[in-house]
Amino acid sequence: MRFQKIFSALLLSFTLFFADQPARANISYGQCANVAAADKYYRTELYFGTDKPGGGKVSAEEWDKFLETEVTPRFPQGFTVLEGYGQFKDAGGKIVREASIILVIFYPKKERAAVNQKVEELRDKYKRLFNQESVLRIDFLKSINVKF
Repeated sequence: MRFQKIFSALLLSFTLFFADQPARANISYGQCANVAAADKYYRTELYFGTDKPGGGKVSAEEWDKFLETEVTPRFPQGFTVLEGYGQFKDAGGKIVREASIILVIFYPKKERAAVNQKVEELRDKYKRLFNQESVLRIDFLKSINVKF
C-alpha cells in the first residue's frame, strides 16, 4: 500500500511538471525537406557462414582475400561488413550455430540488374571456395533515402 502511495505521488509530480512544458515536434520542416532531397537507394545483405564442413573456419586472412579479390572489384564504391552470430537448420535437419559475416550493399535503382548479377557471382564464388551449403541473401525491395 505504501508503494502505491509513493508511486501515485511521483506520477502526479511528473504529470504536473510535464503538463506545463510546450509540445515540440520531433522533426522540423527543414529536416523533412532534407529527407525528400535524399537519393533513393536499395539495400542488399549477404550472410556468409564461417564454419567449414569437416571442421575449421574461414580465417580472417581468407575473408580479407575474398574481400580484396571478389567483393571490392564488384563494389568499388563501397559496402559495409558486420560480424554476426546465428543459427540455422542444415539440409540434414541439424541446428547449426556459427559466426557469420554480413555484407551490406546500397545501390541506386538504375544499377539493380547489374548489382543482382554481381551479388549472385559473389554467392556462387563463396560457396565454391569455402564449400558452403548457401549464402543467405536479403533484398529490401522498397527504396530508402540515402545521403552522402
